[in-house]
Amino acid sequence: MCSVRDETTVSAADIARLAAVGRTAVSNWRRRYADFPQPVGGTPASPLFALAEVEAWLRSQGKLLEVPLVERAWQELRARAGDDLQLAAALADAGDLLVKSQDSAPAAVRELAVALGAADAFEVLLRRFQEGQARRAAVTPPEIAELMAALTGGAQTVLDPACGTGELLLAARDHGGACRLLGQDAAADPARLAGIRFQLGGSDATVRTDDSLRRDAFPGVLADTVLCDPPFHERGWGHEELTADPRWIYGLPPRLEPELAWVQHGLAHLAPGGLAVMLMPAAAAARPPSTPGGSSGSRKRATGPMGAGAASARSASRPRSRMPRNAAATSRL
Repeated sequence: MCSVRDETTVSAADIARLAAVGRTAVSNWRRRYADFPQPVGGTPASPLFALAEVEAWLRSQGKLLEVPLVERAWQELRARAGDDLQLAAALADAGDLLVKSQDSAPAAVRELAVALGAADAFEVLLRRFQEGQARRAAVTPPEIAELMAALTGGAQTVLDPACGTGELLLAARDHGGACRLLGQDAAADPARLAGIRFQLGGSDATVRTDDSLRRDAFPGVLADTVLCDPPFHERGWGHEELTADPRWIYGLPPRLEPELAWVQHGLAHLAPGGLAVMLMPAAAAARPPSTPGGSSGSRKRATGPMGAGAASARSASRPRSRMPRNAAATSRL
């Protein structure tokens, strides 16, 4: 019976990472060396190779002394996933084992946890996952997360209604001093990964899976700060279903401007004197009144309620974002 390691496959990009060379070098090796391992799967455009065969060949050529521990742990997870679309679940499974007892984690993951500590080992593997899923997974860049957290001014309770894998909540804990973290996300895998990060970090955190706009997991909860990097490109956010929702006290958000629904959702969860910090599309501040589905009046009502102060700041570009967004809007009740 083959072991998990024997069945692990790697792409040309993975081989380049193993040998610390560029993709071009791997292509050249395939052309120049007749004994270079043959593909065992994938497609002609994206072939996959057996990791054990690649390691043996690299060593025989003096191009690899030892596979880095992080790489071994990552390839172990990929083999367990069987399909890159299942990587998030495989990573979460490994994280759950680290939370319970790192002795029960996969061998290389366990070794990595011994070397770095369980929390840091999981963070390293999560970053590797995010690098490979850049087109599918939207992650708030660390520098923007830190900026948004710094604006909170030492809030104790922080809510993120579209928390993803928890970047903003972790920034609020590490840079804003928050001690109670509440998160919700419509996607199960990111929410699960966020929860594991908090457990491994010893945080007082609650993470729920569901659509915040349609099914709020924290009804009636008031937070000192709401931080959010919402999926504002999703036009089917529930406009028709939520026309009479009590959160729209500043007007029903236009169907084609979901960012205003997220703003009002955030404001509905603020305690008196609380602060909401939302990462918004730059177009939200410059959208002309003639834009279908909205008006300048509804926009002003939704972003400047009850005399709440509102401000926006230009920030760095977001190459890994769901869509380009570069304005951080803040409102205080």
